[in-house]
Amino acid sequence: MAKTVLSGFSGRRPVILAVLLVLLLCLLALSMIAATAAHAAGAAPIPGSPLDAYDKQLPYDTGVHRLARLAALIAYVLMVATVVLGAVLRLRFLQHAVNRSTFYGAHMTLALAAMIFGGIHGVTFLYQPVWRIDTIRLMVPFSGGLQRIPVGFGILGTELAVAVACAVWLQRRLGYHRWLRVHQCAYIAFAAIWLHIVLVHPEPRHLNLVSVGIATGAVTVLLTFLLRLFPSRSRLRRRAFPARAEVVE
Repeated sequence: MAKTVLSGFSGRRPVILAVLLVLLLCLLALSMIAATAAHAAGAAPIPGSPLDAYDKQLPYDTGVHRLARLAALIAYVLMVATVVLGAVLRLRFLQHAVNRSTFYGAHMTLALAAMIFGGIHGVTFLYQPVWRIDTIRLMVPFSGGLQRIPVGFGILGTELAVAVACAVWLQRRLGYHRWLRVHQCAYIAFAAIWLHIVLVHPEPRHLNLVSVGIATGAVTVLLTFLLRLFPSRSRLRRRAFPARAEVVE
């Protein structure tokens, strides 16, 4: 009986992850369609760009723009590193060379740093009038402002990532397996943020150093996601269900 219950958990996990993969691929297809439509729109100024602000006779702070861009790039790198370290922690890679608690601490630190830089990136747009973003629109996804859909993806992904991070403190109440399902929503958060990056500005859609870095990060996260489809048995599972694990063994 215990073996059946434990195998039931293992059997449902690949199905759930496969569904998440399908959703991710759908988001990627949607981004390509939107990018094609944006390219066909013509030579109009990029919404929110200095030229757009000039046409609308609005002030534009290039220093704030550079800060927003730098914070976004740092946050993206930290997100990718967080996902990779999470997979290393989950699959117990290099466990004989590096202590597990070290990986866990690095994973949590990178996640916190990614959210901080993501927050800095978002707050900077409060100081660019051309974006027409206030505090409410910065907190509520798809609530309006310039480039409502791309910006909404960024807000949604960031808030989902914050929710996933906060769920760590509810792990004991939720139980390990329920918490793991919530934690896997980090992949959806990354996909939403990736859509934000690709759709909000044409730079990632052209061949340059930034686009190569963004594509490399996305491929890395996708490969990490695929590895999670076939994970090894975790020590955390044995701690959560010690009696069942002993019966199976």
